[in-house]
Amino acid sequence: MKKTCLAILGILCIMLAAGCGSTQAPAPASAVAGDMPEWLNDFPPEDVIWGIGTAKQSNDSMAMQFAEMRARQSISFQLTAAVKAMLTDYGEDMGAANVTQLQENVGQQLTNSTLTGAIPIKRWKAQDGTWWYLVQYSKADAAKLATSFVDNEAARYAEYKTSDALARMNSALAASTSKPPVISE
Repeated sequence: MKKTCLAILGILCIMLAAGCGSTQAPAPASAVAGDMPEWLNDFPPEDVIWGIGTAKQSNDSMAMQFAEMRARQSISFQLTAAVKAMLTDYGEDMGAANVTQLQENVGQQLTNSTLTGAIPIKRWKAQDGTWWYLVQYSKADAAKLATSFVDNEAARYAEYKTSDALARMNSALAASTSKPPVISE
């Protein structure tokens, strides 16, 4: 019995020593090879804007369409976005055991752009079926878009001012001709 106890104790010591060896922690899911495209951490050239979009759907065709659309949305938000945001931070301390904290962050972004010339330049399918799209938009095209918007606004303003001036002139003419002429004797 003494030999059996010593044998069990020896086996336990060996298992304990083996358990104390160093082991590497498993890599986080985002670092697993094959789940992100290699171009994700690249920066665009100086003359373009990049948008990146992802989607995972029941079929590849739909996922590709959504990923490309989301990449275009990313570019649109980079060009112009109306942002509404609210951040609430509340704290109350009523002694050692009673602490209340509340944080709330609410946001909304809206954009409306015409991205003529935004083209997909890369796409990639992850092992889990997620599609990644990289869409490129030239800064020169963005500048044309901004210029055309400003030109259109200026043209609309000039048209409004002309219309307003003509309306005031017509009103003044109507007022002057509607009164009967005064004849003095």
